[in-house]
Amino acid sequence: MSPIIPGQNGGGGIGDPIPYSVIVACSGTSQALTAGTAKETFRAERAFTLLEVRASLTTAATGSTVIVDINLNGVSVLGTKLSIDASELTSVTAASAATIVTTAIPSDGQITIDIDQVGATTPGTGLKVVLLGTLV
Repeated sequence: MSPIIPGQNGGGGIGDPIPYSVIVACSGTSQALTAGTAKETFRAERAFTLLEVRASLTTAATGSTVIVDINLNGVSVLGTKLSIDASELTSVTAASAATIVTTAIPSDGQITIDIDQVGATTPGTGLKVVLLGTLV
């Protein structure tokens, strides 16, 4: 294992950004997804800069993609919404990557997760959404 050197290789030197992540379960592990707004609502516990979003399922949807929107105080933070392709378990491999248009998440900002689309043949189950960024 390599030594951690401050200011290098993520070593946490002065001025280095501090990684921050939030993982949100938006449905039960075996519960079929249903479309709707504010399927999960929470407040940001700290101010952070949003750099990446991901989603995953316990069971893949079939027939169409699962599409998820993330809102800050009622306004989407995404340009291209988060999607999980049909028969896939993660957004990491999605044909269309999500784009973030609002990166500044204030402390106590209200975040809601909308499920815009579930599988057309079989809905997915166990949706989790991950927000990745750095502390402000």
